[in-house]
Amino acid sequence: MTNNDITIPVGQLRAFTARNFEALGMAPEHAELMAEQIAWAHIRGYPWLGARKIIQYGTRIMKGVAATHGNLNLVTETDSLAAFDADNAFSQVIGKRAMLAAIGKARNTGVGAVVVRNSSNASALGYYAELAARERVIGLAINNAPPLMAPWGSRSKILGNQAFAIGSPAGRHDPIVLDTALSELTLVGIHAYQLRGEPLPEGVALDADGRPTTDPAAALAGILVPAGRHRGSGLAILWEILTGVLAGGDRFMSDVTMPDVFDKPQGTSLFFLAIEPQTVMPHEQFVARVDDLIERIHASRPADGFERVRVPGEASAERARRAEAVGATLSADLYADLARFGAQIGVRWE
Repeated sequence: MTNNDITIPVGQLRAFTARNFEALGMAPEHAELMAEQIAWAHIRGYPWLGARKIIQYGTRIMKGVAATHGNLNLVTETDSLAAFDADNAFSQVIGKRAMLAAIGKARNTGVGAVVVRNSSNASALGYYAELAARERVIGLAINNAPPLMAPWGSRSKILGNQAFAIGSPAGRHDPIVLDTALSELTLVGIHAYQLRGEPLPEGVALDADGRPTTDPAAALAGILVPAGRHRGSGLAILWEILTGVLAGGDRFMSDVTMPDVFDKPQGTSLFFLAIEPQTVMPHEQFVARVDDLIERIHASRPADGFERVRVPGEASAERARRAEAVGATLSADLYADLARFGAQIGVRWE
């Protein structure tokens, strides 16, 4: 937090977000879903998926490349799998329904999966993994993404930096939620180095010609390196199969557009998986075993430079609780930008 930051109640951020999307034509219940998930991301330390997205998403609506409806049209269905077409709806609006559908199938069969094609965007996938965990199942969510990486051994930018999140319920502890992507460093991280005037670490980016670079500007115009080299590349390819290929999306791989392209739909595909642990053992036994795992990790010796050892999602959950207590932080510039955007459609900060 800097001296130029502004802190507002999280409820005010949610309410302002919902009013903007209602003013843009969304039904109140859909605007509330947008608000819930944008605030969820913002207060957990994912600001690039938080309040700043109000302007980007709103612009996409006004340009006619994203829909305000909540259509989730069934393509095909079995007891354990369903495929839907989102008809260019926002993932925040249809994603919760899709994950709940996967959870419902898991309750009946042990495992449930849902694929969705033609969503207008990809949102914070950790929200869906946490949703599943709070519903007492293991959840996985994946989206495909615009081309930002080269396959391992290539210099062609054709692979998406596919995001994914997996969550598990716990008993005495918060759910474990891993929410990440597949590059060594994200575009957001590269921008941060650029703003600080620092070179990038070795091995995280290539320039536009596929040569290793530590220059943030060259990296932003170039190619991201997959995390774990061939491992991240392999996962990105398989994640594309589970999303764009399996869902039958109009767009996959290089056809998926960046969210700041305002002349065509983004065309994202999504994959949701739910596993019912009670198929294998009673819920109380399962979460007790998860708690034991968490406590063993907590009890491990911290490495130099670390005060404690955490499990995935622990730090973001602590940030969220702190924000709910003291408020959400926005830069003064972002607060002003949001005020200007809202004023265009008759919405004010209140």
